[in-house]
Order: sequence, then structure tokens, then C-alpha cells
Amino acid sequence: MVTPEVRTFSPRVIEGSADAGTVAWTRAQLAAFLGPRLEADALARVGVAFEGNRLRGAYADPDPTPVATLRSWDARLTLPGGEVLADAVTGIGVRSTHRRRGLTDRLLTEDLGAAARAGAVAAVLTSTQGALYERWGFGLATYTRRITVDTARAHFRDAGPRGSLEIVERPDAALALTLPIHDRARRRHPGALERLASQWDQVLVGAGPWNGLEPDRLRQTVVWRDDDGRPAGYAVIRVEESWYATGSATLGVVDLQALTSTAYTELWRHLCSQDLVGTVSWPDASVDEPLPWLLTDPRAVVAGESRPMLWLRVLDVPALLRARRYPTEDALVIEVDDPLGHARGRWRLDTHDRLAPAVGPASGEPDVVLTASTLGAVALGGVDPRVLVRANRLDERSAGAAARLARMLAAPSVPWNGTRF
Repeated sequence: MVTPEVRTFSPRVIEGSADAGTVAWTRAQLAAFLGPRLEADALARVGVAFEGNRLRGAYADPDPTPVATLRSWDARLTLPGGEVLADAVTGIGVRSTHRRRGLTDRLLTEDLGAAARAGAVAAVLTSTQGALYERWGFGLATYTRRITVDTARAHFRDAGPRGSLEIVERPDAALALTLPIHDRARRRHPGALERLASQWDQVLVGAGPWNGLEPDRLRQTVVWRDDDGRPAGYAVIRVEESWYATGSATLGVVDLQALTSTAYTELWRHLCSQDLVGTVSWPDASVDEPLPWLLTDPRAVVAGESRPMLWLRVLDVPALLRARRYPTEDALVIEVDDPLGHARGRWRLDTHDRLAPAVGPASGEPDVVLTASTLGAVALGGVDPRVLVRANRLDERSAGAAARLARMLAAPSVPWNGTRF
């Protein structure tokens, strides 16, 4: 049996169509995820969205279509008080006829190595099977949950409305208004990522690889402006269930970002006060949404179970720890075990200067010992190291070290990433 060859390339786009290699890669990626079978011209249009990305494939010559795929790109990742360059990874799939041959390991190990050499501080992914990636050092760092609002019971405590609302029809106009809001809002949430142009197309228009770039005609963007006319929040919504059969429609929130508490309140007031709408549901809300506290009856909001969202893999420990900020002054020695070697080492983290923390190699005994995946889980401040001690995921070598680490890594807000990729 011939071992497939791993190749890496960047898509080429000519006159709105991707090259043949990208078309073949796209076909394989859609098939691995049970996606639609598209004609070559449709695949060529879909492949345009991958321009600027890194495409990896495992090829069993002479077949021009890869038997395994991986896609990645550079993205800015928000940390508590800072941000770093991250390797965003997605599209990891293997043809059903070539499973269990180590192809995912080859593609992902090569991608992580290349990202580390290029200066990426971390790698991130979202996956319904994210636990598979712990073996490559990814740790579960953020969660989301679905919230569902019964609009008949959603009465707001404060008087309103305030500011003004605008429904933006044209995608280019919507992007011009929403992108700056998102870029400011994401910096408040550890774990949030900047978006690619293709991701914005999927959010605002609903056009993506899984529907052959067909727009979602049930989607709408609404922007809220303050009394001075400045845009400060937006919501992208779609009709999930029509009112026609029951007289009560369900609205789904695709994306909601607000720069102020007033913007947040007025967006929700708008969503909950529309005629013919009985339910509003947001599948990827933060686990600490304040919406229930805005209502006279918090029970109008039903929160579902938290679900795994962002998995984080640290590639450069000193760079990541220096890039974030810390609420307490302390010093700890942290030892990281990493079979791939990227995060392996013993490091002293000194936060006595909270704006310029010192991180360097340490020779003394460690206060805590943890794996690369555990470091990824705690790095954003959303997972308590003391819980991981109880789960035997973190070894506390000096008394009280886990509690000290928890205080050092605490984030100013609950980590959240609302964009799946």
C-alpha cells in the first residue's frame, strides 16, 4: 500500500474561480463532512473563499483529489488584556476509505509545526469532536449555550426604547457597519477571533460551502445607533420557523455584538417585540448572558446546557503568557509536558509588573505541572486550575499553587467565541 504524500498549497483565483487543485481539495473536504456534491463550476466558486488560506492534503497519486484535508489561516486571538497571532485550523477530514492510517496526525502535526516556525503563538479550532484533538495538545477553553426567549413574557425592567434602529439590506453596507463593531467587541472577550471575509459572508448573507454559496433569504441585519447616531451594536437574525402554520414565528440569532449595555438592551428589546414572533433563540450565546437580568421575569429566558466551543493549543508559552494581563501580583514556576515539543519546558511566570509580566526558563522545582492541553484550557482564564487538580489534570507540587494560579489567570470577562469555523 502506497503511503499518501502530504502537500501544502495556497489557492489561486482567476476571474472569480479557484484553480483545479483547490477545486479537487474542496470536493474532498465537502465529501469528508457529508456535504453536498457540487459541480466543478460551483466548487470553483466555493474555493474562492479559501484564497489566502493554507490548504493541506494527503494525495494518493495519480488521484488529483486528496484523501485527507486540512485548512488553516492566520487570525488574531483575544487574550485577557491583549491578543496574539493564532493558527486557525478547520476542514480536517479523511476519506472513508482511508481512515485509521495516521493521515490526520500527519496533516495536523505538520500544520502545527509550520505555524510555530512562522511565529504563531497558539492554534485554535472548533469541532463537534474536539476531544479528539487533546492528543495534539488542544484544551477546551471556551463554552457556549443556547438561550431561548419567550417573547410574550419578556418585559424589560427599564423604560425604552433609546437610540435608533436600522435594518440594513445591502451586504456591503452591513459589513461596513458591523465589522468595526465586531472588531471592538471581540477585544472584550478572551477567545474571540477576528473574521475572514468569507466568514463575514456566511454570517451576513448565509452563503457558504455547505449550500453552494446560495444566499439565505430569511436573514436580516439590524444595527443600533446611539442618540448621536454612532453605531454601537448589531444583530444578524434569520427566520427559523415561519408564523404561517401556528401564528408564532421563531427567530434565530446568528450573531449579536454590542459595545454598550444600552446597545445590548435595545437590540434584545427589538428582537422580543416584533409582531408575529413568539420565540427568539441564540444557539451560541455566552454562558453569562445578562439578558435574564434585564427582564421583570427572568424565567422568560431558558438557558440550555453549556457546549464546548473553542479548543486552544499553546505553541509559544513565553509569548502567550507575556501577551496577556494579570489581576494579581505573584510568581509561579510552571512545568509543561508536551510530546510535540512546542510548549515543553519549565517556565517562571512573574506578574508583579501587571502590564509587563516576566516569563522565562526556570531551573527550580515547579509549583504546578500540567500537559499542553491543560495549559490550553486554563490560558484564557475560563477554567479553574483547582478543578483540574481534582480531575487529576494538573499536578499541584506546592501547597496552594493551583489557587494562586487561578487568581493570576482570572479573566475580566468569561471567555467566549461566538464564531464556529
